Amino acid sequence: MLRRAWLSVVGLAFVVVASVTAMQGQEVSLRLKFSPKQIRIYEHQMSGESTVTVKPPGQQETSFTTKAEGKVIHRERIDEVDKDGVAAVTMTVSGNLKFEAKGLPEGPQMPPEIEIQPISVRFKIDPRGKVSEVRMDIDELRNRPPVPAPISMLQMQGMSWQGLLLPEKPVKVSDSWDVSAKVDFKLEDRTLEFEVRGKARLVALEKLNDRNCAVIEVTADLPDTGKLFSELAPVPEMRENIGAKIEGQVASKFWLDIADGLIVRSETSGKVNVTLTFKTPTGESFTMMSKGSFKDEQRLVKVEQEK
Repeated sequence: MLRRAWLSVVGLAFVVVASVTAMQGQEVSLRLKFSPKQIRIYEHQMSGESTVTVKPPGQQETSFTTKAEGKVIHRERIDEVDKDGVAAVTMTVSGNLKFEAKGLPEGPQMPPEIEIQPISVRFKIDPRGKVSEVRMDIDELRNRPPVPAPISMLQMQGMSWQGLLLPEKPVKVSDSWDVSAKVDFKLEDRTLEFEVRGKARLVALEKLNDRNCAVIEVTADLPDTGKLFSELAPVPEMRENIGAKIEGQVASKFWLDIADGLIVRSETSGKVNVTLTFKTPTGESFTMMSKGSFKDEQRLVKVEQEK
């Protein structure tokens, strides 16, 4: 009796292993799916830290460190979907972050907690995840109170496209593909072009909360969005006196529900270096450099249809 039971257990285990092995070898077609007026709500646990160096004109260089962590909520509304499956999606981000700084120079200090006021960005996304257009209200950004560099970094991370470009053809586990793409960022009557470069790989097919998911790893170089800093200047004459450069890399892991075409979880970590230069009316330069890192754990908490 015991021998028979033991053989049954071994046989069942063999069937399970064989099924999983077969699933890993199968090809799958990966596409995002959008339903008009669908609302998706994600929760992020975010953290970041940076070292900031400031060099005012004619003064000695000073440095301080910052840390931030907290919860960010982002809401996606599928506004419309065309006949080719290209969706217009409005993403709204809000949240609260705890902030800690050490070594700040004398003067106004940063508050221990900062609220990220809701900010919305509109994307056009095709079923592969390629973003053809990004729109946002530049006056909405200009009218906001200034936020420290690490908070801005985390906020932009929450605002940005989820960063997953799916392969053109079906793939199987261990296959990789290019995720490089160009994105148009529209501000009022101007368009800025940014380029993302990276690679993706299908690492597994597995269940997550009863969903059959493709597990995808992505590594990418962050686009240099430094041009945005000068564009946010309140008057055009100031734009030529502001210079900015942003460099960084990210590594992400996504869980994509294959049937629903929906990202249900992701983990992202990265490093970002920011250099800002301001020219004063006298021709002198004020420089601020920030070297930081961040982590973001995202999970889907609700999907609903707007009535």
